[in-house]
Amino acid sequence: MEQVCFSDRINKIFLKKKYSVDIVGQDFARNIGELQKALGYNFRNIGLLFHALTHKSAIVPETDNEALGSNERLELLGDSILDFLVVEELYNRYPDYHEGKISEIKSLIVSRKIIGEIAAELNLMDAMIIGKSYEKLKSLKTDVSSNAFEALLAAIYLDSSIDSVRKVLKEKVFWKIEALLTDAENINYKALILEYVHKHGLAGVKYNTISESGPDHCKTFTVEIEIDGVKYGEASGSSKKSAEQKSAKIAVEKLNLH
Repeated sequence: MEQVCFSDRINKIFLKKKYSVDIVGQDFARNIGELQKALGYNFRNIGLLFHALTHKSAIVPETDNEALGSNERLELLGDSILDFLVVEELYNRYPDYHEGKISEIKSLIVSRKIIGEIAAELNLMDAMIIGKSYEKLKSLKTDVSSNAFEALLAAIYLDSSIDSVRKVLKEKVFWKIEALLTDAENINYKALILEYVHKHGLAGVKYNTISESGPDHCKTFTVEIEIDGVKYGEASGSSKKSAEQKSAKIAVEKLNLH
């Protein structure tokens, strides 16, 4: 009986908003019900939940040419809330870390990669309200889901309080921080080198591009790292940034910094 009532509430919301897609019925009701269960939060104002889940592609331009019915405004608010609560958590968790270190860790935690992974664990895309034009954006799926997660945080804040958002992040994100920091894929080797240079008062670090090869759409860059005039090694990557990170890793290992 509750499922039927929930579906009725969903259908009423869709009647009020002019979407370019038809997403109604038991499956959708089940998906957003499971999303709330996964979040550990049940919305009092179900309209806020729908707003957070509505991708711009689902909006009919003729009736909403500014796409105010999409989740983009909520995403903006949620992005700021996420930044604040992550910094708050890091500030309290690591009292001996300086501003630069906290900022570096924060950048990792709120990255599209990490938030996209959290969204995937919640099966967030299953509950998204999307339109036909989304098919052209499939390569941006991680961005769509991570943006929606931020919008959800804003919706929870408006529906309840900052404490409710903090509770969701504690259960879904904060407990992973230590593991994320020790995952080799997430280590910022360039930052470790920069910290080493500053700590020892060295002249600086240089990333010298040794070569570029391949067509414009598929280039390979080879970069050599030089610290205080000493060359520590070179590495290649599909971008200069990637090659620099790999060469920095070589230097970190030679200097036993990690």
